[in-house]
This record gives sequence, C-alpha cells and structure tokens, in this order.
Amino acid sequence: MSDQGDQEQQATPEGYYNPRPRVRSPQPRVEVEQQAGFTGSSARVRVLLGTEGASSLSSVFTLCNSAIGAGVLSLPYAFQCAGLVGCLVLSLCVAGLEAFTMYVLAKFAERYDANSYGSLIRRALGRKTAACLSGVLLVYLWGSCVAYLVIVADTFTSLSVQYLGPEAWFSQRPVVVLTAGTLAMLMCFPRNLSALERVSFAAVLGFMYTAGAVLVRGTQAVSARPDPWAGVTLFNTDIQALYSISIVVFGFNCHANVVSVFYELEHYPHRLISQLPAEPTEYHTLGPLAPKPYTYKLIGMLGAILSAQSIILVGYMAVGVAGYLAYPFKVSSNILNSFAADDIAIQIARAVIGCVVLGHYPLNHHPARKGWEDLLDAVFNVKQIPGWLSAVITIVFVWSNVLTSLVVTDLGEVLHMIGGTAASFMIFFLPGLLLMNGAIIKHTYSCTSLSALIEDAGSEAATPRSLAAGTDGGAGSSSAPLLDKKAGIRDAGLIFAPGKSWVMGLVLVIISGLVLAVTLLTALLD
Repeated sequence: MSDQGDQEQQATPEGYYNPRPRVRSPQPRVEVEQQAGFTGSSARVRVLLGTEGASSLSSVFTLCNSAIGAGVLSLPYAFQCAGLVGCLVLSLCVAGLEAFTMYVLAKFAERYDANSYGSLIRRALGRKTAACLSGVLLVYLWGSCVAYLVIVADTFTSLSVQYLGPEAWFSQRPVVVLTAGTLAMLMCFPRNLSALERVSFAAVLGFMYTAGAVLVRGTQAVSARPDPWAGVTLFNTDIQALYSISIVVFGFNCHANVVSVFYELEHYPHRLISQLPAEPTEYHTLGPLAPKPYTYKLIGMLGAILSAQSIILVGYMAVGVAGYLAYPFKVSSNILNSFAADDIAIQIARAVIGCVVLGHYPLNHHPARKGWEDLLDAVFNVKQIPGWLSAVITIVFVWSNVLTSLVVTDLGEVLHMIGGTAASFMIFFLPGLLLMNGAIIKHTYSCTSLSALIEDAGSEAATPRSLAAGTDGGAGSSSAPLLDKKAGIRDAGLIFAPGKSWVMGLVLVIISGLVLAVTLLTALLD
C-alpha cells in the first residue's frame, strides 16, 4: 500500500483504532495452528487464499451447539416464575438483544482482526479490561460446565434406575458424575475443534428431537386435564418472576465462541444466503436502524446469527410452553424429570440430551482454555503456554467441575447465579462498552481534526511572541479540545459522544447492571 493509501486509512472518520473494513477481494493470509501436548507444542502454518473457512451453515450449528443444553431443560421453570405471556415476551426480547450484541462483537472483531473474545477486548479496550474479561469468562464457563455435568448426572442416573435398578453401580449419582468427568476430560485435551462440526450438527438434531418429545408429551398432558388452563398464570408480578431473567439470559447465550466462529468463517459465505448482493453496501439502503455490513463475511455472519437464534428460540418456546402447561403448579428445574419414568420417548430424549450435553462440554471448555491463555498474556505477558501447563489447566478445570457437581443437584440454582452475573458482563456490558468506545473514537477524532485546522489557521495569523505566550489563536488556546487521534475510553475517558452507537451502548450497559442487580437481589431473598 502506498503512503497516500496509508494516510487515507488513518484519516477515516472511524479513527485510528477503529478502521472501517474496505470492500475488497479476499487476500491470502497466513494461519498458524498451535497443537499442544504433554511434551510440548508444535505449530503448523497454512496459507489461506481467502476462500477457505467454515461455511455459514456450519457456523449456525456451532452457534446453536454453544447455547443449547443447560438452558432448554429449565425453560418451563422460567415460565412458571414469569408466567406464560411474561416469559414469552422476555424470551423474544432477550433473543433479539443477544443477536444484536453478537453482531456487534462480530463487527468489531472484523475491524480489530481479533480471533477470540479476549483478543478483541485487549485490542479495543486495553490489557486491564481484557484481564477482567478473561476472569469473568472463566467463571462463566466454569459454571456452565458444572450445569452440564448436573444434566448428565440427572439424565443417566434416571435411566440406570429405570433399567438397572436403584441398587446398580451405575445408578449411583457420584459414579455417573465421575464417569462423565473422565470422558469429558479426554475430549478436552485436543486443541483442534474442527472435528466438532459434525458433533454440532448432531447436537442440533438431538435438540430438535428433545423439543418435539416435550411438545408432544406436554400437549397430551394438557389435553388429559378437564381444565387445560387450570393453574396457568399469564403474568407474574411478584419477586419470583425475577428468577426467570437469569435463566433466559443464560439459555440464549453463545457469546463465548462468536468471535472465534466469525474468525473461522469463509470470506464469501453463500450457502446460507444463496444470492448475495453485488456490493455489501447495498444493505445500507434498508433504513437507519438496519445493520450496515461492509463485507460479505459480515453479511454471512449476520445470517448465521439470525438463523441460530431463530432455531434456538423456536425450540425453547416449544419446550417452555409445553412443559409449563403440562405442569403449571410445580415443574422441576429439569423438565425431563417431571415426566413419567417409563415413557420411552422421554427416555430416548433423556439419553439424547445427555449425549448432546456431554459432547458440548469440550466446545465450552475451548474458550475457557483460551481465556486462561488471554489472562496469562494480559497479566504476565505470556504469549504461548507450554503443552504441559495446558494439560494441567484442563485437568484442574474439569475435576473442579466434577467436585462441584457432586454437591450441586438443583439446576435452577446454578443457572440463576451464573446466567445473571458473569454472563451479563460478556453478553451486554462489554458489547455496550465497545459501541461507546467506537462512538467516542469517532467523536474525538473529529474534534482532533477540527483542532488541527484551528491550530493551522491560528499559526498563520499569530506572531511568534503570541504563540510562545499561548495567547489568541495559538496552540495554547482553549477554544477547542486538543485530543490525541488515538483517543477512546482509555485516553479521553467515558465522555458523551452524540450518535446512536453511544446511546445504544449505554442502554446495553444499563441492562447489564439491571440483570446483575436482579440476580443479587433474588439470591439474597432466597
């Protein structure tokens, strides 16, 4: 690129740290794959021509697999807390908000060329914020994995009691937890997750079967009652309704993997959207509130996000509505435990969801391990950890999950605390902060350009004496702010920047605080 091109790139209104992607043909790039083991690590270098990568269709399955599992089985409990219509409205709002924040993360990941959530925050908001994210990410993913082991234990313990008897060795809950933990640990050692594409597809099929089984059996239970609406509440306004917020927020979340999914996405995704526009900028004519992607890759990611959230929403609503209507008075935090133990369809659903959750465990562990690496990089400037340390981190992570799941038996308690605290930080707070930071960069860069013009005009009119004294028109004038061209929150502070991005970012930050406050309040009142 010429010097003139470099100047044009730095002179964009988006600012120094926030360059707008150019509409260009895919360019070759070098990708380094790290493979760690007990004895060390090795690297494999691949030159990508710009067309390789995961398809948008496989990205849909990966995003779905990142969310389904723990949340689907607790949705009837959330409906009981908030009411039928109340939880429907809450689910629609949360699904829309989380789809928006996922698009925000993908958009800024493209601008900063980030390959993980932690690297995005480090490049955009600084090392300290990235270290904070890594800590929160580890807490969130650790709690999620505990919830998955609880599901596996509930599932296979029930099946073993049904078919092997309560005295059987595998009917003991600690045995099931230890067995699941061992299998999960073995699946977590490989660092390459490309083989999980088929696992994600199978997980979506299993999720659809489970939703269908709950829908059919729930409908049958409702039809067998004289009054199908007996005990059903449309809206709950008491303190119990607040418990549904964290469960729903947790259930739709797949933000830990969204940056990595976008990074691996092909540059010209066409399987999900068969007819792409001649130029990505054609989407800019859809209206002021519509997304404005500048690359085909971001268009494909937007389609993957909307498709994944739609699949999750439909399945969750089927499970939540049918499960709540079937047991409106008292529903378990794991809806499968509420149905008859000898129901073959439900037994198959139990086995399917248990296998899906166990197969999802390494997908959830992957960003946790990446979070450890980002944390070591942010705190100790460790760019690459040895293979033996990666193995130790995996062992400690998995077996701490196992020990906790031996004590925790109520899935609703786990989802309530995790979904409302750590998840709100990475789902709402950080995307909101990214929007505000981008708006501040644009605003301060505009002020910097104006200051430079004023300074140049003043230099021509002022005498050297007036410039030295800092009087009228000189560099020392306070008539306009002199902000560095790299200004963002780190340099300019959290200042007001007029624009939709700053306002929407503030709304997301407020939502994050409200979710956290509701979670803490309900925990204290429990």
